Amino acid sequence: MTEILVIDVGNSNVKYALFKNGKLTRTWRHATASIKESAADIVRQSSSPVAISSVVPEAEAHLRELLSGRKIVEINALSQTMLSGMDETMGADRVADAVAAWKIHGKGKRSVAVVGTGTATTILAITRNGHVLGGWIAPGLAVTLEVLHDRCALLPLLEMKGQSLELGYDTDTHMRNGVFAGHIGLVREWLALARKALGGRPLTVGTGGWSKTIQEHGGVFDVVDPELTLKGIYLIARDILRRENRQNGTRRRSQRTRSPI
Repeated sequence: MTEILVIDVGNSNVKYALFKNGKLTRTWRHATASIKESAADIVRQSSSPVAISSVVPEAEAHLRELLSGRKIVEINALSQTMLSGMDETMGADRVADAVAAWKIHGKGKRSVAVVGTGTATTILAITRNGHVLGGWIAPGLAVTLEVLHDRCALLPLLEMKGQSLELGYDTDTHMRNGVFAGHIGLVREWLALARKALGGRPLTVGTGGWSKTIQEHGGVFDVVDPELTLKGIYLIARDILRRENRQNGTRRRSQRTRSPI
């Protein structure tokens, strides 16, 4: 299979990537809330098989309607075979992140701690032999600001922008900078605990919408790869399609060699 369209349906955004002969050639994205207005024009850009990683069932259902008649590969913990120890309830995006971090950046032989920074902040620790030890989930940066507003009557609803590690001078900067500094501290502590669990010196990989900003101010990752999830979806889908092709080839050879009744 030379071409695969991969789709990552996240809580905030839907991201698309077209892979040709193993190379990412084009990307698109839009807000998950606007999937009914935006998805159709994008999926028409290719007639190739489609691999879907989704954590939003309603948005995924709409995509499947648009893709009726197309070959669809579903990405989840059970469909991947490259890592062991993956709990079947693991979110598809985290499955893809883990596979890509270990396979691409760890070269399939180095332990890896991969941190996703989106609507939620997540981490998974993977041994050098490709076994998932475990991880954590916490509210992401923007979500933490929203919770402060929802639970504290006088605190405003803010966007995370212009944040720094300096002390704040008013309520807005207290909130933004406090949440930001606290989040970098959370990631540092997570990585320290993951290193202890994995032993040696695991590679630390950051991905997701906030990974570059956290790295710029905190310097906590060895590698930052914002498109890690898309790459992981591709790797898993390619592996699934290859296995299916081998099985189909074996079945056809068996049918040709079977003696007539």
